Amino acid sequence: MDRVKIAFFGVKAWERVAIEKALASLDTYGIGIYEEEVQDNLKVASEYEIISPFIYSKFDKKVLDKLPKLKMIATRSTGTDHVDMEECQKRGIKVTSVPVYGSRTVAEYTIGLMLAVAKNIVEGDEALQDDEFSPEGLTGIDLYKKTLGIVGLGKIGANVARFVRALGMKIIAVEKNPDPKIVKRYKVELVSLEELLKRSDVVTLHVPAVKETRHLINRNNIKLMKKGSILINTARGAVVESSAVVWALNNGILRGAGLDVVEEEDKIEDMSMIMSQRPRKEDLQDLLSYHILRDRSDVVFTPHNAFNTEEAIERIIKTTIENIKNFIKEK
Repeated sequence: MDRVKIAFFGVKAWERVAIEKALASLDTYGIGIYEEEVQDNLKVASEYEIISPFIYSKFDKKVLDKLPKLKMIATRSTGTDHVDMEECQKRGIKVTSVPVYGSRTVAEYTIGLMLAVAKNIVEGDEALQDDEFSPEGLTGIDLYKKTLGIVGLGKIGANVARFVRALGMKIIAVEKNPDPKIVKRYKVELVSLEELLKRSDVVTLHVPAVKETRHLINRNNIKLMKKGSILINTARGAVVESSAVVWALNNGILRGAGLDVVEEEDKIEDMSMIMSQRPRKEDLQDLLSYHILRDRSDVVFTPHNAFNTEEAIERIIKTTIENIKNFIKEK
């Protein structure tokens, strides 16, 4: 296993330098770095035994059938919802991820989105760009003594709880396997999802995208949220039904939303392909919801950027390389 071909797919310009630097420690005979996703470059991908993708490269049965040499997927993400784990297990393909690269990084970003929405910071900046030097229409809300509902009290959720204690917020949370130390340290009250939605002034999501969490926030339960509340999502797009957010904003249930992810994000680059074929009703609805949310002044919308800091990327690459090294050494 000491002489294998390794490829990195879905590599952005700012990642390339870090990857090239880290790869200097790998003694192997074939390394490739590609901007394209795996499914868009299957002919090239089929030549590699180890592939390191990001979340936009899909590894379903159809794609795996085109990768006969594949022995390992070293994804540069915490989540593995873009990989058919059962199919990989059947084929003996090892899958590794990066579980702890950015728990503080994403938590910091979550706080940033929360403040941006609560204080109308983006709207204020846009007003100045239009030469409107006036606070009229930009009145925000205090977060002090407000209730924050955290859905998912894992590493990221726990850091969010830690940070908001300094803001003087009350914390309630939904967590299937709570850590008693975290609950006690940050004075967290554990509740059901229904109660959390009813009581929270701000709801923030920190759960993986799995079958059980798809549309965890949906048209049926978003109406339980307090009038004038805020929704933050830095987890995965599929956790929230986008059309439900549009409905809640239109009906005054949500004051605003901070969205770093949306369920349509993996379709945006495929928009021309979708429109050139006979589009499904669901695809059209998803794309419509995306554009409505993107263009609203009460939504702070960013392009899946919560993980993207210099320090976090270095940790991602370092851990990914270590995962690959261990696999090659058969650890």
